[in-house]
Amino acid sequence: MSRFFLLLGLPLAFAGGAAAQSPAVVLPAAPTNVIAPTVTAQMGDVGGKLFGKPPDAQKTRRYFIAAEPQLWDYAPEGLDPVCGKPLPPPVMHQRNGGKIRYIEYSDESFTVRVLTPPRLGILGPVLRGVVGENLAVTFLNRTSRPLSMHPHGVKYDKDSEDAYCEPKPGLGAAVGPNAKFTYVWQLDEASGPVPGEASSKAWLYHSHVNGDEEANIGLIGAIIVTDPNRARPDGTPNDVDREMAALFMIFDESGLREAEKEAAEYASLPGNKGVPAKTWSQVQEIMQQGERAAINGFIFGNLPGLEMIEGERVRWYLLGLGGQHDFHTAHWHGARVVEDGRRRTDVVELLPASMKVADMVADNPGQRLFHCHVAEHMMEGMFARFTIHPSGTKPPRPALENPFFGLRRAQSSLQLKQSVASIGANGKISITGAATVFQAFSVFTQPIIIQLGAQSVTFKTDRRGAAQTGNAPFRAKNASQSGVVHGGIMEFELELPGEEWIGEVKRIAGASTASEIDLPLTVQIGNAKHNATARVRIERN
Repeated sequence: MSRFFLLLGLPLAFAGGAAAQSPAVVLPAAPTNVIAPTVTAQMGDVGGKLFGKPPDAQKTRRYFIAAEPQLWDYAPEGLDPVCGKPLPPPVMHQRNGGKIRYIEYSDESFTVRVLTPPRLGILGPVLRGVVGENLAVTFLNRTSRPLSMHPHGVKYDKDSEDAYCEPKPGLGAAVGPNAKFTYVWQLDEASGPVPGEASSKAWLYHSHVNGDEEANIGLIGAIIVTDPNRARPDGTPNDVDREMAALFMIFDESGLREAEKEAAEYASLPGNKGVPAKTWSQVQEIMQQGERAAINGFIFGNLPGLEMIEGERVRWYLLGLGGQHDFHTAHWHGARVVEDGRRRTDVVELLPASMKVADMVADNPGQRLFHCHVAEHMMEGMFARFTIHPSGTKPPRPALENPFFGLRRAQSSLQLKQSVASIGANGKISITGAATVFQAFSVFTQPIIIQLGAQSVTFKTDRRGAAQTGNAPFRAKNASQSGVVHGGIMEFELELPGEEWIGEVKRIAGASTASEIDLPLTVQIGNAKHNATARVRIERN
């Protein structure tokens, strides 16, 4: 909705864990109706209470969420992979948009990002709980404008309402730059499903300081609430094997301010002074070219990760937001769903601020189309693919994303894709993986320490993202020519050759002759430590 400017003055130490250059991300301009923050950085975190009392820690799930800038790519593949066609000229000319997104961190230090399932796209982290619990969300605003987190469907007091409205807004209504506030939301009985509905349901959350534009800049997420009588011990619904979330929304990348639109719309009315810079028809043309009809912020089949296994019970949380043109009909090819536990269909209607549940049994293997059935929206790219993989072992079952959202045990900042130890005359350990970093991370600014078991090595990369310490090479695979990693995830590969590393593998394996062993791995980038267990395949030669 807004013209863009380069956001300056962001804190220098975040997400990568150490001081570095501020990420050069182009962001939407701040609104013209400037709102004074209700919480400032100097006040500290004055939240954390519900109706004047701290929540019961034993019944409260904690989350740590920051609002941060990101240059969003609506079509990262650079084409339409579904139809095999190039993108339309307006999209090719402007695939990216300056956004602010909700980013999850592992703890209150806000140094280690949590990996987000790619299928969520632009959606913020999923917050989840069971009826009878509370959610305590510590929010850190890393932008230059007041923001908030306003929830739908849950119970809250005025300070945790998170929507700015006079005459007396709550404390959490407008969290200022660099400020923190802990919202507390109660998942009471009215937050959960009623008898006859599905065992869990989704609610939206979004920023509500200038609510008409903040969803458009990317500040959107979902809350999942499960019926305790139909929940597993971890809070997931016990009649579901996999979850999907899909936000149908038309984003506005026209760059027009509201004042420009209104000037063109009302230019002919009596009393209007001056001549608008653009005519009404010009404004309509610019707005149409700037529309991005997206599912989870991706267009023309670029949304990844909608994959499942034949026979799985898959729950889709369908969400709608946006403006007067956001009337959508979510349709699955080759599959049927039960909508909100009441009717069987293959098309679900969504209005702005809709939240629906659709249950599917994945019974038709293959790659299918998932799209909005409004004709104009299909033409503008509001479609994706979902894949049902055959059950059984032939072909082998693929390694899919975590089936459920928002679980602490599934949270990770380090993902290992392959770990192999070759034991022999020229023994070495080879590891490929990905770790979270801050936006526009310059790999040559921070030391990278790899620790496997009791052995460690430090790499200092060059401007291409490559480094070598002794005989051990390291490479940041997705660093640009200038050594910058965009998107918040650094993909890497490394080799650890020599007897000291193979000796560590043998020490941990002991007398075991297993073909795979688990090794504790730490990847430290600056001050941020990423821990994982490496399942190492043993190749003896």
